[in-house]
Amino acid sequence: MVAYFWFNFGYNNEIRILDDAKVQNVRVVDRFNNRQHIIGTIFLTDKHLIFVDPEGKRETWILHSLILSADKLPTTQQGCPLRVRTKHFFSIEFIIPKERDCVELHATLNQLKAESHEKLYCYLYQAPNYLEKIWDPFLLATEYMRMGVPNRDWKVEDSNSNFDMCDTYPPIIYVPMSTTKQMLIGSSKFRSRGRLPVLTYLHPNGASITRCSQPLSGFSARCLEDEQLLQSILKTNSHSSTMYIIDTRPRINAVANRAAGKGYENEDYYSNIQFKFCPIENIHVMRGSLQKVLDACEMKNPSMNQYLNALDSSSWLQHIKAVLDAAIFIARAIDIEKKNVLVHCSDGWDRTAQCCSLSSLLLCPYYRSIHGFRMLIEKEWLSFGHKFSDRCGHTRTSDNKEQSPVFLQFVEVVWQLTQIYPTAFEFNERFLISLHDHSHSCQYGNFVGNCEKDRLDLGVKERTYSYWNYILQNVNDFKNPLFRPQSTYASEVLLPTIHSQTLKFWMNMYHRFDGSILPKENIPNTLTHLIDHTAALNDHARLLEKRIRELRTILENANEQTNHSTTSLPEQDGSSSETEPSQTANKNLPPLSLSSDVESGINSDYSPSDRTSVSPPLNLQHQSSGEIDDIPTIERIAFELNSIALDWRSYQAPLHCTCSLPFDSAQRKYNCWRCGENFCIRCIEHGVRLPGLYSNSLAPVCKTCARSIKSSLSMFENSTPNKSNDQKQAEMKSSLSINDENKI
Repeated sequence: MVAYFWFNFGYNNEIRILDDAKVQNVRVVDRFNNRQHIIGTIFLTDKHLIFVDPEGKRETWILHSLILSADKLPTTQQGCPLRVRTKHFFSIEFIIPKERDCVELHATLNQLKAESHEKLYCYLYQAPNYLEKIWDPFLLATEYMRMGVPNRDWKVEDSNSNFDMCDTYPPIIYVPMSTTKQMLIGSSKFRSRGRLPVLTYLHPNGASITRCSQPLSGFSARCLEDEQLLQSILKTNSHSSTMYIIDTRPRINAVANRAAGKGYENEDYYSNIQFKFCPIENIHVMRGSLQKVLDACEMKNPSMNQYLNALDSSSWLQHIKAVLDAAIFIARAIDIEKKNVLVHCSDGWDRTAQCCSLSSLLLCPYYRSIHGFRMLIEKEWLSFGHKFSDRCGHTRTSDNKEQSPVFLQFVEVVWQLTQIYPTAFEFNERFLISLHDHSHSCQYGNFVGNCEKDRLDLGVKERTYSYWNYILQNVNDFKNPLFRPQSTYASEVLLPTIHSQTLKFWMNMYHRFDGSILPKENIPNTLTHLIDHTAALNDHARLLEKRIRELRTILENANEQTNHSTTSLPEQDGSSSETEPSQTANKNLPPLSLSSDVESGINSDYSPSDRTSVSPPLNLQHQSSGEIDDIPTIERIAFELNSIALDWRSYQAPLHCTCSLPFDSAQRKYNCWRCGENFCIRCIEHGVRLPGLYSNSLAPVCKTCARSIKSSLSMFENSTPNKSNDQKQAEMKSSLSINDENKI
């Protein structure tokens, strides 16, 4: 059964079905079982392709901006196949009865992709009510201040404030204190795309990482200003008399670029320089490698040898290792050798971004937190101009040859590190998958455009929602339950030793929609489930302890009143009414001195040892009516007990939510704290206060239970005032007496 939903679809949006965009009797075949198929209807909206299975009540939603390709395959006896592949690695094959319908659907899908940035999904997306169109400003200067810059060695330079020097750099850059504007301009003209060497990371020991693009050196050209700038960078570090220049291209590629007037630094012109190649293949090789991975993942019933050989022939993990090896070398040079490192590739926005961000991640524990990782993405990838729109193919006019999984490789290397150091990272796998998906979805404006200047021109901060705001509002979904901030690995530099056996194939990324071959449950999700369940039970237990103390206090004071009435009977007039003692006892019931609760408005000073300080019975008549109204009734206690589920359904059990959304590795399963069942993000309300919780905090509750709780609260509040205080006290006392008799 295949039915998959793009989980961040704005479910408050109004669905608009396009005219004549409906195809019936469409068959979908399960690639793991050719005999199993689904027959349903395809609908097209202005934002989604929707496949509805009326019998199984399953729906497939595919966001148009996530569609990688829609290919019409040769006609078969069953019909005309149309295979749709997405950028988040979902593949589905529709068999359409009529070839004409298939041709029209294929043409329509290709036309629905945005033809320009202004028509991207982020400008149309209507977020859920809890998400506001507010951008938390990222200030590059604040991040550099955290690293201690500017200082005596480094200064801020605003020569690029209008993007005149380099239109793919941020408006402010950080350069050595001794540099002059003439040096910066000269170096900018000598570097490809004007991307001159600038500071990107400063380690506490004084060693730095700078980044740039390849020099326009050809076979013999040189630039004195560029050579002076590199010498200025070298002098900022007093611990070493030499520095590294890391070229992340294979040597043969760098040599070939010399013929085009580019190339790499001539060591004869740059003194005290150690030059090193860290070979990482170009975007075209990486694109082909990923395609081979996807072909292997889509094989129908392959043997083990066929599957493993297909993965091996893709060389994907070899490329991942090459990126990681380069980052580790840079981190070792900074931390152990205490040398400055200058990193570049061809234009300095692909492999350079990978290596600089990953080496910073290894060196600085701050970047392993959720907030710090966001700063790292903003600095290395967004501010310094990774070409997200070109590499992700955001628009119909994007050149297919420019698309490449550069950012995916960075995300995967981070995932590999989380597998090696599971307690060192605050974020979980779901966060990394979400980050990759939204770099392609165009649902948020953060990853639109090729550089900071593009995003300013497109007005994304004024017209779109921020991905980081979405993360902030759902931050608990993306936290790693294994994270230990005080652990050795979490607070130190990470310098792993990578062997061939170290790296793993990321099943939850590339096979996330193949539920039949994935484990039903993984350790982080199980831990999150246990943590949430324990928190709910602890909170509920505290309320039960509170109610037990209340009932004990009422019972003890009722017994004291009875004893007092019994000892005073001989002194009373014989004509007194027989009901007088009980009425007196009811009127003199003590106030409740209880733990704090927003709903009950009760004091938080109570403890079992405080019972000796209860006011004498003679003073009880002075208690206010508001305090008497807070005496818990049997109905209220029963209501509180029934509002919390003691048993929760395991994450392993359900494959689909009640709304038909299939659960996959990228989606968080939520347990309703009232009924204990599993639900998706669409079917859970996070702003519900359950009467059975001591803390009165907001809890995740399914929509059905939320409606039930709200109606029950309304009925409870309306019915409670109808009873007098004396009646409520008498009912409580009577119930307590019955319970005592049953115990005896």
